[in-house]
Amino acid sequence: EAMCEEIVATSGILDKFIGDCIMALWNVPARLQGHQGAACRAALGMQASMMKLSGKWESESLPEVRFRTGINTASVLVGNYGCDYRISYTALGDGVNLASRLEASNKAFGTVVMVSESTKDGAEAEFEFRMLGRILVP
Repeated sequence: EAMCEEIVATSGILDKFIGDCIMALWNVPARLQGHQGAACRAALGMQASMMKLSGKWESESLPEVRFRTGINTASVLVGNYGCDYRISYTALGDGVNLASRLEASNKAFGTVVMVSESTKDGAEAEFEFRMLGRILVP
């Protein structure tokens, strides 16, 4: 619930839950000025919320939960996709795949939030970023 609240509070939309992942979108269905910064604010807010929850869960002897975030800004196909049995409003394309690769790459870099250069370019007036390296995406 706390993670979803951070997404909605920054004008994002919850796309879906995929295993232990949450897919969210900004700048759709209507344009959102500063959407790159909004996504970054959501990621940081989600990390802060998780820290609070982790402290609570630790006091209840529950296992630690951590998560990583990948954010990419790209032109993708957005709309209702599916078949006769199931339709879902979602985003498709290489830009979505890159966000997923960024999320997974956090583990190798020891980070929890990783953004693409296109996201950095749109949010650098609001946030500080550092170059971690280059990721080869097949």
